[in-house]
Amino acid sequence: MVGLFLVEWLLVTSSACRNAPGWGCVGVVVWWGDATPFVLLIVGWPVLRMLGVRPAWLTALLGAGLSWYLLRYLTAVASLPVLPGGVDWVQFALPTAAFALAAWSTASLRPWLPRVALVVALALVVPVNTFAVSQVNDSRQNAALSASSVPLLGPQVPSGYHIEGLGTETLTAPTFFYRLAPDGQRATTMAELQREIQVFVAPVQPQFTPPSHCAAINSSYPVPAPACTAVAPGVWRSGNSQYVSYYIRIGDTVADIQATSPPVSAGLLTAVARSMRVRQPSYFIGG
Repeated sequence: MVGLFLVEWLLVTSSACRNAPGWGCVGVVVWWGDATPFVLLIVGWPVLRMLGVRPAWLTALLGAGLSWYLLRYLTAVASLPVLPGGVDWVQFALPTAAFALAAWSTASLRPWLPRVALVVALALVVPVNTFAVSQVNDSRQNAALSASSVPLLGPQVPSGYHIEGLGTETLTAPTFFYRLAPDGQRATTMAELQREIQVFVAPVQPQFTPPSHCAAINSSYPVPAPACTAVAPGVWRSGNSQYVSYYIRIGDTVADIQATSPPVSAGLLTAVARSMRVRQPSYFIGG
């Protein structure tokens, strides 16, 4: 693995790689990562024979297979801190552990029961990794939302909807955003996308003076200031054809609720706007 890392480092830092057009060496490095187990098999077999490991071919084959399996499916460990200099220690640790397990499990005098336990443990890698990745992502999202300078406005989630795609950005002004998506499969068609509701939360802008002007969210471009219509106490609506925005101001923050209506009904959008409240980060995490 050290040899593979050095080859990859020399490849990326070479003048030919730096001057490569298009994707250049990026594609080579991606391919190189997929080819790592095959290289380990080809190189590992003769090395294991020279070291006196028997059966060398079976240990090399099993070690390369376990390396591919762990590198592909034990992705949660990638969230751990890297080594000094930005080196990803996982690329070294997992193949090393894979070959150690291969050598241990192919020993001729090894009892069968520990080998069965190893197979069971390896089978649990996928569900355990899925759970760990979910926990890591939730923890990161919770930290990002807790650090938000914008109050986290959220509605009473309508029946049949869930929250997804949440995040924050501060390129031009602090903004908190997410979408209300229908339950079920992820939207792929235009008809499915038109059922989603986009929500943007940001500090009130000087141009937001409804009903004469409803410029609610700042951006790097000139902010349009359309007139809007009151549809409920403290709720305004503006739109062009089917694409509409509903606004509600809470304190010094405004929520801009965007959708295509129809198919999203005006009554549903009004209910979403009127139910906006300041929520805790945990309210949004997990959909």
